[in-house]
Amino acid sequence: MSLSSAQLHVHIAAQDRPGILAEALTFIVQAGCNVVDIKQFVFNGLLNLSILLDGCDQSRIQALRDALSIYAENMDFKATVYPWETEVRPDAPYSHRSVVTLLCDSMPSAGFLEITQIFAELDINILRIEQLDSGDVHALEFLIGTREVHSSEEVLNALVKFKEKYGVDIAVQEETFFRRNKRLIVLDADMTFLQCEVIDELGKLAGVGKEMTEITHKAMGGEIDFESALRKRVKLLKGLPEESLHQLSNSLPLTPGAESLVNILKHLGYKIALVSGGFQFFIDKICDNYGLDYGVANQLMVENGRVSGELEGQVIDAEAKERTLVSLAEKEGFSLRQVVAVGDGANDIKMLARAGLGIAFNAKPIVQRQAQASINQSDLRLILYFIGINGKDLNELNELVGASDVQSWP
Repeated sequence: MSLSSAQLHVHIAAQDRPGILAEALTFIVQAGCNVVDIKQFVFNGLLNLSILLDGCDQSRIQALRDALSIYAENMDFKATVYPWETEVRPDAPYSHRSVVTLLCDSMPSAGFLEITQIFAELDINILRIEQLDSGDVHALEFLIGTREVHSSEEVLNALVKFKEKYGVDIAVQEETFFRRNKRLIVLDADMTFLQCEVIDELGKLAGVGKEMTEITHKAMGGEIDFESALRKRVKLLKGLPEESLHQLSNSLPLTPGAESLVNILKHLGYKIALVSGGFQFFIDKICDNYGLDYGVANQLMVENGRVSGELEGQVIDAEAKERTLVSLAEKEGFSLRQVVAVGDGANDIKMLARAGLGIAFNAKPIVQRQAQASINQSDLRLILYFIGINGKDLNELNELVGASDVQSWP
């Protein structure tokens, strides 16, 4: 830039109305300046407008200041013109960006103070804050930036105590094109898509409910090997009549919001899969009932109308879930960054880690510590906030798909 020209930053704050930007640009054009960048937003009727200029003739800068000042005073708003020394965009030093999404019932002022202090201590700059919804669920989105590369894990670890103190659900994702362009969701079934552990319900029908539940609890908490636990539980089912499987399949309780989530994501063009450590018999029925694209689970062997106590084929454990997620993404032609995975147990950890967004849903502590996001409320629709959909969009989508459980939407 020549010594005879300068960079300027024009900032205008006013009660919003049509025409303010056009009026400001009139003075800028008359001063012979070039517009490099414009940022504008309106918050509760208040306009905040910033215009970055270069090529401004030094002899005309004061005239621009005076003209804008007189006009602003007459129109009852504030206009400030000051030099912009740097030759790069002001946000360029914060080129490594992430989005932190918070879900909570409400956020007290002390909570806002605490999270901003945490960011400041990590040398994280807050570039934008947006409220996605403010109904019964408050959904807030922070766009943050750092000078040096940071990981989602680093930010999540710093927010652990904050999360526990204020009872918030948090997701941390890199701010890339893929954050808002997810195409495949892979969900665990038991205690995620369903509000029960199917094998425990079968155990009750077989009269071994207590023993079954104890093994399940240890397996989901990562205390014992999943495959060993599964085979032990299946043996407990030996002799259970096949009609009991049909009986249970007709009464499986969906997690609140599951049907709405499916309807909305299908409307948006998502592929939807259940990948479960449960049984194919039940997964097939769920997929048929709700139009899901894929269902993968264990094959429970039935002989002469009764459960044999054995499994057929490959066991769907943590590694198999991970491989299935990768295989489905490849089959559909999606990047793994376009995949959402949702689960609650230790056998979901590897699947969550491979997805672009891994969500621990009402999960065991071991799972929450290793996931990018967590939800500790029983409503699967909350996932939609984490993929960047706001409350207004959700209401419109619910109307379009005619979601059956829309009446309970926050």
